[in-house]
Amino acid sequence: MTTQLTVTAAPAAEASGAVPEVIASLPVSLHPAGAAKSDLVAIDGSKGWTQAAEEAIRNGAKGLLVINPCPEDVTSLRDTAEGADVPVLVDSTWAYNPAVTAGKDAFTARNDADSLLETRINVPVGSDLERVLLGHLSLIRSAVDEVTDLRFVFKDMHGYEAQALLSSGARASLSAIASDSVPTSAYLRIIKPETAVETVLPGPSAAVPGKVTVSGPEGATLLETQWETAHRSAWRHLHRLVQDGASGTDLAGFARDVFTLRTAE
Repeated sequence: MTTQLTVTAAPAAEASGAVPEVIASLPVSLHPAGAAKSDLVAIDGSKGWTQAAEEAIRNGAKGLLVINPCPEDVTSLRDTAEGADVPVLVDSTWAYNPAVTAGKDAFTARNDADSLLETRINVPVGSDLERVLLGHLSLIRSAVDEVTDLRFVFKDMHGYEAQALLSSGARASLSAIASDSVPTSAYLRIIKPETAVETVLPGPSAAVPGKVTVSGPEGATLLETQWETAHRSAWRHLHRLVQDGASGTDLAGFARDVFTLRTAE
């Protein structure tokens, strides 16, 4: 049986995470709390989000969803969340797109020291590139493997290009372009001598499904993916964690991504 949980979100979180639209699309699971105390709280990931998250836990929230967070130290928040048994889910731009889950096994099967991973992000002009890069690292970690070493080729207000290593030893390239001439999107491709897997993702609010294509000597296969926005998928995952009394791993992964960003050359 599905338990209906109430949700509150500040205006900034509503705008950045399309919260009202998601709640309206999940009426059995989620319901706006109005002025009442809520079960779930959405927090915009702008500066100071960790303090806002801790305050929400102290006020009785059962689960938190942080939307596109900027880099902050989450040590105190992790301690507070673990002490209260409150899951904190990081709704980064790409990681919860259902196509990421659909392609995970195919990417993992080809992830080793002989592999090359190519990734590209398209974002609007004026985007906070630190938050873009954290979302980029989160996407790679969720879709393939964790980035353990990052070296910038260049980085400016128009984007960045970097070389990286994954924990498997695979080489990776990361690029981001800030432009209003192309839609917000992400692209990943892992290459082996005879096979490859490619994922194309729309922006987090687009209901257009991501596409995962596996190719090899026998031809190319388009994997089945779910027609759902990344934001909606994230909320369903948080609801499941709270209903099952489970914790999440997002804060631990986010902390490692922040460390990678801070130690990049």
